[in-house]
Amino acid sequence: MEMLPRCPSVKYLELEGWEDARRQQESVHYTSHNITSLAIGAGCPISFLEMVFLSCDLPSLNVIVLDSSESGSDNWGTETLISFISRSSCMITTFTLRGISLSDLDLIAALRVMPSLLYLEFEDHNWNYAETQRAYSPITSKLISSLILRKSTSISLVPKLHTLHLVSWLDIGTFDDSAFVRMVESRWFKPGSDRSAAMLRMGKGCIRSVVLKFGWREVDADAYNRLQTFDKEGLRVVVAAMD
Repeated sequence: MEMLPRCPSVKYLELEGWEDARRQQESVHYTSHNITSLAIGAGCPISFLEMVFLSCDLPSLNVIVLDSSESGSDNWGTETLISFISRSSCMITTFTLRGISLSDLDLIAALRVMPSLLYLEFEDHNWNYAETQRAYSPITSKLISSLILRKSTSISLVPKLHTLHLVSWLDIGTFDDSAFVRMVESRWFKPGSDRSAAMLRMGKGCIRSVVLKFGWREVDADAYNRLQTFDKEGLRVVVAAMD
């Protein structure tokens, strides 16, 4: 982090975490109007994420990629991320998280400060935590229901969403397939249709690609029959179980 002020022209920033990040004390607050993409690499501890978001302002940032899949990370709350985005006044269009344990409510809270989001990807991990520590995945029925597009743009979560990519390895017990279908149905409108024109006038985007994969349950194909119609109309749909 101490090298960043010496690289004022950097646009794409990729950082790796240190094992002793909990003991790092960032004394310099860094601001860049050039950085548009921030990637924090595999194996970073949650404390490193926190340090970066507390010590940086990046007003031109559009892309955030967080990967902690190799570290067996602690559970993460998104308060520092929300504060960072609000403080930076940046417009996030791509948000990718892999291997980070966080709750559905924390992810929903983060998405509320990303009204311009186009691409959302989340892949959880089947963390081998001790019995005293619980791992969380936000890929739940609550998250899916919150993504249903409402009539009012002001109360809709990420109304411009173009691509949704979810991979779930962590067994959460139950998943509401019908809610997922309703969510996709609320966001898909056939190109050139009257509904398409009306939705665009209201500032809502049409979803173009949906991927949902499970590593802990089988998929009931009949529950997703409705999506086959959308697939024929041009929506890319993948719903599958993984071995």
